[in-house]
Amino acid sequence: MGILSRPLLNQRVSHEELPVPSARMALLFYEFLSRYTEWKNAKLQETIGIISIFFLGLCIFFIPLFLPHFRVIIISAVLVLFCFVTRYYFISNKRVNHLHVNVHILHHHLIGKLEVGFCDHAEPCQCVENFRTFVLKNYNISLNKGSLR
Repeated sequence: MGILSRPLLNQRVSHEELPVPSARMALLFYEFLSRYTEWKNAKLQETIGIISIFFLGLCIFFIPLFLPHFRVIIISAVLVLFCFVTRYYFISNKRVNHLHVNVHILHHHLIGKLEVGFCDHAEPCQCVENFRTFVLKNYNISLNKGSLR
């Protein structure tokens, strides 16, 4: 896997935005950030799907109690909607799982870069800790050896 797996939509990277020593490290971080944002959005869609499934399931069970005269028509319509929402949920769940793998690979790669080759200073420095603090403060993403939220 290379540094970039897709273009960054003509995004220019400047060293003033991120406290990084190289443009390649900035590109790696921006690739990670775009995938992370995409993953978070997909997780939100998945959550909306599961809540919709739960709500429609409750409707299917309670419609016969409250609307006994129209139950066949309404239950049929809600059941069709339930099938579409369930299909949407499975598609979004598959997308979340795929993006989860991509984000964690990039996260692991980024952490490896931070531990091994982030800056060219010969003496001990605070470059890595400054970058981790910057990312945690501005993006609320931890770049320590742990799992992502």
